[in-house]
Amino acid sequence: MSLMNSSPRPRDLQGDRASRSPSVSVVIPYYDSAATIGRALSSVAAQTMPPIEVIIVDDCSQPAQRAALDALRDEEAAVPVRVLHQEANGGPAAARNRGWEAARGEWIAFLDSDDSWHPRRLELQCRALTERTLMVSADSRVLSDDQPPPVDSVETDVRAERLGLGRHIVRNPHTTSSVLMRRTVPARFTPGRFYAEDYELWIRVAALGEVLTLPTPLAYFHKDPFGTSGLSSRIWRMIVGEHRTFVILRREGVLSLPQFLIAELVMTARIGRRLVLRTARSVRGNKLVT
Repeated sequence: MSLMNSSPRPRDLQGDRASRSPSVSVVIPYYDSAATIGRALSSVAAQTMPPIEVIIVDDCSQPAQRAALDALRDEEAAVPVRVLHQEANGGPAAARNRGWEAARGEWIAFLDSDDSWHPRRLELQCRALTERTLMVSADSRVLSDDQPPPVDSVETDVRAERLGLGRHIVRNPHTTSSVLMRRTVPARFTPGRFYAEDYELWIRVAALGEVLTLPTPLAYFHKDPFGTSGLSSRIWRMIVGEHRTFVILRREGVLSLPQFLIAELVMTARIGRRLVLRTARSVRGNKLVT
């Protein structure tokens, strides 16, 4: 299977310069995502620094949805694509782990099948890497479902920020589709978890070494932002997931007791803020009705 071609890449990023770039494998978990996988793959094909491969892990999709992946075999090649099939649905954590283990690149770039990237995502992140870097992310932007990924220029001289363990226990500073991870990192997503499983991994990696982020939007979510489409129940499940993450990491000794308490206090404050904002909106709405 191969990835469809995109627009030509700048000449100064081709040839011997590309050969000196870190090798990157893209890992995409796929579950009944025929409607969006093309957009995700197109954003990979448009990268100014192309990856060496794309690994799509089909998480036991419906037969028709699997067939949609097979249809991509007829597209012209730009980046090699491999499809791995899970025998049972295990969730995105298990799918990402499977792709991670199968990857050939030095680095793993995660991308969800309904998200997309800025064309310079891999280029700018690889430029920020140091010998000590274990992981680098970037800012993300929410787009509407039918809005294509922006191709406008981004700040190219942006400086990477180092995020220590303390920054990670205050809040989740990364989105999965913006993360570039060193393949040899001795940690993985926890299989079977559906909320905050990524947050758990980021904290584990931050406890091991250097984690960076680029304060410029290089990844895009094609969905409505939280709070605009009845997603409050999902937010609460994510908060519960965060609490479980802190408990697990404290039990394993990744977090000290003071770090665990700070994380729980900050999370409690965040919940309180949400309740206050929700109450205020409800009161304003009632006043408008009356």
